[in-house]
Amino acid sequence: MMVTDATLPDNPITFVNPAFVELSGYTFEELLGQNPHFMNGSETDPEAIAAYETAMQEGRDATLEILQYRKDGSPFRAMLFATPLDDGQGRVTNHFLSYLDITRRHEAEQALRTLATDMERRVEERTRTLEAANAALHQADAEREMLLIEVNHRAKNSLSVGAALLQLQGRRQTDQAVRALFEESAERLNAMARVHDMLSRSEHAQRVDVATYVAELCEALKSLAGGDGRISLRARTEEDILIDADAAFPIGIVLTELITNAVKYAFPDNRSGMILVQAKRSGPGRVEIVVRDNGVGMANFREGSLGYGLIRSLVKQIGGELDIQGDAGVTVTISFSDASRFPPPGGREATEG
Repeated sequence: MMVTDATLPDNPITFVNPAFVELSGYTFEELLGQNPHFMNGSETDPEAIAAYETAMQEGRDATLEILQYRKDGSPFRAMLFATPLDDGQGRVTNHFLSYLDITRRHEAEQALRTLATDMERRVEERTRTLEAANAALHQADAEREMLLIEVNHRAKNSLSVGAALLQLQGRRQTDQAVRALFEESAERLNAMARVHDMLSRSEHAQRVDVATYVAELCEALKSLAGGDGRISLRARTEEDILIDADAAFPIGIVLTELITNAVKYAFPDNRSGMILVQAKRSGPGRVEIVVRDNGVGMANFREGSLGYGLIRSLVKQIGGELDIQGDAGVTVTISFSDASRFPPPGGREATEG
């Protein structure tokens, strides 16, 4: 994704994320200051460009398919989701653009057209009705999967915009407590956005790989621990654990709450320590996620601490069980039903900060 400054001449790019750098082939420095149309080329549809410009001028969202060119000249097809952002008084100050690489989908459609031609020949030789029905079912299933991927990307985009707006609004608050509430709400939206992002990139349109999810979540939250190395955030997870998206959303928010609170309260007075997030199977059809810190612990556990009300509600929502121990550090264990049963064993450890 990228952000442009609509208040400056030629609407220059002011921010891109690492995924866009990888997609375009340009460096971060080469991208900054460019006009958002700089990747257009000889076969880019002028109507797509016009549709984007018109939507931005009218202050509305735009979703369109467009052909773009990387730095090395190779083309790629993208689904572009563009959103104008205003200053709250109707003046558009930025454009938020998110690209979904659909080159594989386009190639798959071409392959399907080739397959259709071959099927017509086979239908003439064998049973026309049966072959046509099989092709239709195959195409319908492929379109359904692609639709789910695009819907998840669109949802991620919307949640990311909402989180960004909350962060912008929070920075305007002078009251630190109010600002913290904005930041916490934005991080909860980001936790949900990460699930949609994983679903949009996953081979399973409605299943989330726990190992990847926990590792990416810890990577996203390690900035909370600061850059001085005082607090270490680690993830240790078994491989090949898949859970339904309906369970991944609340789990992401719960982990965000637990890690955030551990950073805030487990290591006062510049103490150093470690926060460890583990995910494993506790038995057939059961997943166990543990968040453990070696901080000061909690002598008296209260309903309000650790965002307990929210955590308890979310764990209950997925039919899980919650256990909290606060004597030597704090250990929170969440156990719930696994969507997949008896996958092959495996493990990995990732260390951040």
